[in-house]
Amino acid sequence: MAVINPDVALRFHTGDLEALREIVDYYQNKVFRIGLKLLGKREDAADFSQDAFLRAYEKRSYFDPARPFEPWFYKVAVNVGRERLRRRREIPSSDVMPELRVEAIGEKLLLDQERRARVWQALQELKPNYRECLILRFESDLRLHEIAQTLGLSLGTVKTRLRRGLMAFKNSYQAQGGDHSELQEG
Repeated sequence: MAVINPDVALRFHTGDLEALREIVDYYQNKVFRIGLKLLGKREDAADFSQDAFLRAYEKRSYFDPARPFEPWFYKVAVNVGRERLRRRREIPSSDVMPELRVEAIGEKLLLDQERRARVWQALQELKPNYRECLILRFESDLRLHEIAQTLGLSLGTVKTRLRRGLMAFKNSYQAQGGDHSELQEG
């Protein structure tokens, strides 16, 4: 897994705007996808992304350059997402759930679209603390200890949330008519 260059992180810590631009370039797609999965709408994800980078820049003095940048940055971003979810107090609906279009597409493509729609819906139905852990693990590809550091939790709590989140996800996915074996195929 590639990470941001430590020199860039150090320059960011000192307020270098060019370093901020490099961080935005490197993380913008990842942060947008996290926002999309946490909040459910493209507009909210775009606002979330901007807020996450602004908040990280405002809080850069709290970053310890002797430690890895990525867990600190994701912690800032997740906290921005938590604030937005607290303000909404609702399960996010989605404007990006894949549309099921029946045109001249193959059966496999249609089945893939249906599976993605079920995955999306199951993810949106999870409790936010489970969704955070799953997104950081499977979308951002963080290791368990990095998730613990990012969320300020013990490793045992992260493992528990991942296990419970995966169980809740599986149950929701199956309640929508999905088969667990479909997830392993895609």
